[in-house]
Amino acid sequence: MILSPDILLALSTLVVLFSIASALSVWADGDFPTVALGALAAGVGVFVYAYWSLDDPQGWREVPDAFISVLSRVMN
Repeated sequence: MILSPDILLALSTLVVLFSIASALSVWADGDFPTVALGALAAGVGVFVYAYWSLDDPQGWREVPDAFISVLSRVMN
C-alpha cells in the first residue's frame, strides 16, 4: 500500500527538520553526523518523490496544505 502524497510530504518534512537538528547537535559534539545525514537524504528523497506524484503541484504551498490535510484526517 502506497501512502497518499500529502502524508508523505508531511512525514518527510518532519524527518528533514529533525535530521537537520540532529546533525547540528552531533556536529556540535565533535562527531560526524552519519545517521543524521542518512536520514536527511532519505527525507529529501521521499519529499521529492511525493511532490512529483502530486496531480497538480502548486509550489511550496503544498507543504502547509499537506499538514492541514493530514491533521484533518487525524481529527476525522
